[in-house]
Amino acid sequence: MLDDIRYGNSRKEHIDKIKKDKGGVLRAAIKVGLVNDILKNHPFPKNSSDETKSELEYLVKITKEVDEDDIKFCQLIETNHYDFFVVVAKKLGLDVSKEQILDWVGDLDPLLFYLKDKFNRPRPYQLAKEYGMELYPIIATDANSAAYPSGHTLDFLNIIAHLMKMKPEATGELQDLYDDIKKVRELSGVHYPSDRKISEYLFKELIKNKLIKF
Repeated sequence: MLDDIRYGNSRKEHIDKIKKDKGGVLRAAIKVGLVNDILKNHPFPKNSSDETKSELEYLVKITKEVDEDDIKFCQLIETNHYDFFVVVAKKLGLDVSKEQILDWVGDLDPLLFYLKDKFNRPRPYQLAKEYGMELYPIIATDANSAAYPSGHTLDFLNIIAHLMKMKPEATGELQDLYDDIKKVRELSGVHYPSDRKISEYLFKELIKNKLIKF
């Protein structure tokens, strides 16, 4: 049955990150009830739902309409999105290293992988096959975890929030940047729009509960 299809097993490195919980964000998110809220009230649309089918049809459409520039940008974000933000910071006059960025996103990784493992949503190309749809990532990808929530989206939001704190006057420019890049993983064919939306909700709740360390 469609609703029984899941991504697969977790990687050991992800399990180790969950156990270590660098920064304590996962523990804090459990304590304030955020994890329970996500798991109980915000599950991904069922594989058999009209919403998921519509998402897959959307992904088939946009991945077939890509041009060479789209492919290059998707590849950049797939392999070097931390370096991409180092360049963004430099253009803003900020001295931010890749190591700093890895620290920022590393604090949220345990929470991210915990939720991914709990939901274990299949990637779009896994499910599309069952629907008889031709959907393949437009780039070589090492996406090696379940789809829901989107890790890249959470990274984008987290990094941009740190840059906004460092240079508040660049807030509008950074918000525009997010709008420009937020759908890149959908364009790549590796995430459903609902993967991005739950990450956006999750990040807002993390900010609201003051669980992000600036």
